[in-house]
Amino acid sequence: MWLWLFLTICVYYMLRPVRSALVMSTSGAHALPWIYMGTALATGAAAYLFGRCAGVGRKRLIAGTLGLFVACLFVWWFVAGWAQAARLAGASRWSWSPPAFYIWTDVFSIVSVTVFWMYANDVFAAGSAKRVFGLITSGGPAGAILGAWLTESLVVRIGTVNMLLVAAGVYLGVLALFLWLESIWGGRCGRRPEASASPADLSRVREIFRLIVSTRVLLLLTAVVGFERMVPDFVDYAFQALAHGAHPGMDAYARFFAGFEKWRNIGVLAAASLATAPLLAGPGVGITLSTVPATILACGSLFLLAPGMGTVLLLKGLEEGQRHAWFKAAKETVYTVAGRDVIYRVKGYVDMFLYRLCRGIAGFILLVLQTAGFGPTACVAASLPLALVWLCCAWKLGGEYQRLEREGSSGA
Repeated sequence: MWLWLFLTICVYYMLRPVRSALVMSTSGAHALPWIYMGTALATGAAAYLFGRCAGVGRKRLIAGTLGLFVACLFVWWFVAGWAQAARLAGASRWSWSPPAFYIWTDVFSIVSVTVFWMYANDVFAAGSAKRVFGLITSGGPAGAILGAWLTESLVVRIGTVNMLLVAAGVYLGVLALFLWLESIWGGRCGRRPEASASPADLSRVREIFRLIVSTRVLLLLTAVVGFERMVPDFVDYAFQALAHGAHPGMDAYARFFAGFEKWRNIGVLAAASLATAPLLAGPGVGITLSTVPATILACGSLFLLAPGMGTVLLLKGLEEGQRHAWFKAAKETVYTVAGRDVIYRVKGYVDMFLYRLCRGIAGFILLVLQTAGFGPTACVAASLPLALVWLCCAWKLGGEYQRLEREGSSGA
């Protein structure tokens, strides 16, 4: 399972520099708001289709999903090659493909990781999960380091487009690994406690919305998840616009982006190993959740005073590094006090659909700013009020978590 997550994140971090290089070299930063909005629509459609297929059986569902992703990577390799040839010939008939590939990569990232954790939660019982999930999770940043390093090392030799072929070969190993795991498990799953009766029919979106609005911890958690997706997109827009200006060539930009991701994930792996548990045990969930919006407020203000590559690298590296090192762990910790039989049904809806919907909202705001003639500095400035609201919600969510944790302890 560690290797499965390791290879999945490795492939994703090979694709991140490639997708950015393709889009920035063909369409530029002005395409990013449209892409963010397209991602929200595509992820919603993918979540709906995945839910419709959920009854076909574990092996068929997961093997089919992994096999489809492998096939898509080979197809995208052909499409990107044709688009590159057409661009060199002065034609524009394949100009749609870089933005479409960017959107597809976002769908790949969320569905592939969701499928992994679905399988992990199915085959491990609660007691086993507590022992091994911490170790398994470390495969994520380790895979990100390898994927970024491979892209940084190979992109100049084989070209940006051919990195898709390498990614397809690596992800084919994920499919083979899953089939091998299924032959070991023989379709078995971990022992589960009986689910208690739900006060609402959570198969209906309307009932999920009512439950979120009427439950303070869920409402705050949904707000924090939404800001977690929305605000960093303003930072990402500024980062990509400035970075592409400094590295305009496709291969050069992909190599720069991969090198940045490699060093950032080395820091994430170290921070997750050394700081996450002490932060959660000491300062607590509220302070841990508040670090990312506080960092965006501080570094974003510094960027407004001194806009440039140095400050945007600091802003991007710290906010994304903290999100992956300990923010997400703190967010998942909140779910443990919110009622398992209900929250796990709401969690998928919030973390998949609403998470990407907020990326679409960010894209719309960025499009308005872009149309009005504003650049990266204004986009970072626009993120600061949102980061302040995010900080308040995170702090209140931490207090709500502490209250529910005390009530659970006194009840026990």
